[in-house]
Amino acid sequence: SIFRKRVRKFRRIKRGYYSFLLIVSAYLFSFFLPFVMTGTPLAVKYQGRYFFPMVRFHDVTEFGVEGFGEPDYRALRRQFAEAAKGDWVLMAPYPYGPNESLLDLSESPPNPPSRAHAFGTDDRGRDVLVRLAYGFNISMTFALVVMLLSESVGVAVGAALGYFGGKLDILGQRVIEIWSSLPFLYTIIIVSSIIVPVYVPGRSQVLQASFWMLVIILAVFEWVGITYYIRGEFYRE
Repeated sequence: SIFRKRVRKFRRIKRGYYSFLLIVSAYLFSFFLPFVMTGTPLAVKYQGRYFFPMVRFHDVTEFGVEGFGEPDYRALRRQFAEAAKGDWVLMAPYPYGPNESLLDLSESPPNPPSRAHAFGTDDRGRDVLVRLAYGFNISMTFALVVMLLSESVGVAVGAALGYFGGKLDILGQRVIEIWSSLPFLYTIIIVSSIIVPVYVPGRSQVLQASFWMLVIILAVFEWVGITYYIRGEFYRE
């Protein structure tokens, strides 16, 4: 088939093929980052009971510590280790979150690379390596979702214009020309000033309302290009 021929041709381009495999592998791995890079422990054992902070919020008083809010689990792990009563905190292999400000370091942020922080920290004390890893997932997901939505709309509109033709095609072309003339930058500024999404703490950035608002805004402007190509293919057939 044509698809298999193109795959074989692509595999002969070694640098492109292995780069593609590397990016796909890194992207798939990035979905497991909440279990690899996070300041929230995977499990906690305290007085014979097991807690799973990744699933449910636990107050600091539940672990015999005075205070309020969520505990500092890294400090709690050290406390359990010093007490040696069989309690423990199972942290992720890289126990830092993307939005966690590490202000307990010896120096003021930004901090240089170290054994604990491979790429150092930024000016707010957040681990740079963790933020790069999570940012990679967000960027790739954003690009793929925008492409899927915009290409789907463009293919559907172009197919309808090319298949039915006539007045629908003429009217559709005029609408596309008007829509293409709208300034993207001003439109996104106006929409962003009117609609202010609510940020939900603790939720993944991909699930935030602001992420999907930007996806929709960009997708409604990116569908035009493929429309002309699909319309021409239908007319050629």
